[in-house]
Amino acid sequence: MDRNALRTVALLATLCLGSGAQASCMVVGDSIGVGIGAAMKGVCSSSAKVGISSTAVADRVRAGAHWTIASLGSNDFPRGISPAQRAQSEARVRSALASTLAKAGGRLILILPANGARGTVQSWASSNGVRTVPFAPGPDGIHPRNYTALGREIRSRIGE
Repeated sequence: MDRNALRTVALLATLCLGSGAQASCMVVGDSIGVGIGAAMKGVCSSSAKVGISSTAVADRVRAGAHWTIASLGSNDFPRGISPAQRAQSEARVRSALASTLAKAGGRLILILPANGARGTVQSWASSNGVRTVPFAPGPDGIHPRNYTALGREIRSRIGE
């Protein structure tokens, strides 16, 4: 590659990183993460999928993002689970949270689920000094009423 091409690449990289485009944060998650990723398009990269478990969310976390925004737990606590299933779900979610934090390098924001996972995520986050962002649920009681407002709140917390 010639020097002019290298200068151009360096300039573009500086402009992109300096503006926060796609390098400042990464959204990982379930269906809520899909919505947040869409609301933060152009600010954060995204790796989210509808219906995935907390373990699958943790597997999507990659080092290198300035901030990791994670939505997990909602799919691990379906309505009507037994106490034994709930205990198993809580253990899985706590393990996924620990893995997510380790991979994120400490710059992690957790989206608090609106369902039965909320207490587990909130308690773990509080015990581990991790920031959380709540949201007002929509009619289904699980997903945010307003992804645009949630995206604005997240941006304010990460300084974007």
